Amino acid sequence: MNPGFWHRNLTTFQKLVIANSAIIIVGAVGGPLITLEVTRALLPVLLIFLLGGLITILVVNFLILRVAFRPLRELESTMAAVQPGVNEPRARADFADPDVRRLASLFNSMLDRLEEERLQVAERVMQAQERERQRVARELHDQTGQTLTHEIISLDLLLERTADSEARQQIEAVKRTLEQTLEEVHRMAQDLRPSVLDDLGLVPALRTLARQGAGPEVRLQVEGLHGRLPLPIETALYRIAQEALINAVKYARAAHIDIRLEAHDGTGVRLSVRDDGVGFDPRRLPATAEPGRAGLGLFGMRERATLLHGTLEVHSQPAKGTEIIVQLPLEETHAA
Repeated sequence: MNPGFWHRNLTTFQKLVIANSAIIIVGAVGGPLITLEVTRALLPVLLIFLLGGLITILVVNFLILRVAFRPLRELESTMAAVQPGVNEPRARADFADPDVRRLASLFNSMLDRLEEERLQVAERVMQAQERERQRVARELHDQTGQTLTHEIISLDLLLERTADSEARQQIEAVKRTLEQTLEEVHRMAQDLRPSVLDDLGLVPALRTLARQGAGPEVRLQVEGLHGRLPLPIETALYRIAQEALINAVKYARAAHIDIRLEAHDGTGVRLSVRDDGVGFDPRRLPATAEPGRAGLGLFGMRERATLLHGTLEVHSQPAKGTEIIVQLPLEETHAA
């Protein structure tokens, strides 16, 4: 019979039983036979022989056990390398030992279930965040914004009825403060949930985002995109572009930012945001998100791409700018 059959189908326990049984049988049978063949005069030689045999048995048993438990050590190292929120390594499923193969399969299944549950929870959290953003933005626009607008109109009416120059100056100062506050409220509402994203789609929202503020020059280029994308895709791409622009202005101190949006025959969409800022070393960022540490924004962008079965790449070098590339499939999103 093929020796490989026994190697692949015997469990670790069975291998240990067979190996140790063979050693014990050889020692139990061979020892007395040798003893009967020697005379009392050769007793020192017999003791030396028995000592050498014992050492040989121990060495052989150690080597056998070391080989037998090597797959378990490999599986242990794979388990130790698992980190939540990172692409967890999977244990190989071609171990010779059936028990180890079954253990590796169970471990991989557990990781798959945990990853699926983690993504489902993250998706629900982000959906809840977007709904809360939308609610707060609507309240800021409808309630706070309308209240400030009403007060500004009231001050205009008061200015028409006031002839005292000093009082007019004070009223105008209060009016300017309220106008600045109203503008800040509108900006906050726009950052929380831009209405143009819901009403007109991703491209107009990106154009509005590119025109905001007096910071670096932002250029937007769109290719191959006709009509609107699924809402989860539009929301994810807008949030990624928004976070990339914030990083480029706040941390990279960029002077020029290029946003490029491409659609590929209805099968996928690609967004790249490139700046000419100070850059950084992506390898020095932590693999997981931790409050108060750098890379939290990049982790959030990668999480959004992962939820939609996409990928996000970060290319950067010190003093050479940064480019963020996200690619999302459209077919899987429609199927979902």
